[in-house]
Amino acid sequence: MGYPELLRVLGEEAAREAREVRAAAERESARIVEEARAAAASARDSVLARERVEGAARRRAAHEAVAVERERALLVERRRLLEGLRDEARARLVAEGGAALDAALLAEILPEAGDGPLELVVDPGAEEEARRALAALDAGAAARAVVRAAPEARGGVELVAGRRVLDDTLPSRLERAWPALEAELAELLFAEG
Repeated sequence: MGYPELLRVLGEEAAREAREVRAAAERESARIVEEARAAAASARDSVLARERVEGAARRRAAHEAVAVERERALLVERRRLLEGLRDEARARLVAEGGAALDAALLAEILPEAGDGPLELVVDPGAEEEARRALAALDAGAAARAVVRAAPEARGGVELVAGRRVLDDTLPSRLERAWPALEAELAELLFAEG
């Protein structure tokens, strides 16, 4: 084999090897591009799935926040209505007072008064009836009691015995009974369904 023939064979061999290297490089390039596309698609799908989950969670949280705010506003309005009802009841109680009620309430609290000096506070204008009721219940207590008028009508009586104040006025009784009354009223007024 001669030198020109050897150069031709070497040239052909070099061209074949160059084609093989280029083909291998193209295959490797296609494989890398395909892997990159697959990785990008997987990352995109993962991000989209995470965003769907987070978006659903945000929507759920927003709906829950709206529901909580609506419930809070409803509770505030119910509280306002119950407060108005209590104020109305307190205002109407004043008209319900009278000598017979004062005597009945005095009979309830007089046993707790003790033996010392007493001060009986009643609605303005009810002092004489209160003195008579006190004398009928306990002449000894009547002898050591001072009966005076409250600054304004409220219904009921208040008995001061030393440092103890036995408040049996209608507003005071309403305040003591209100927690139980309020629960019952709320159930009656705001029953769902």
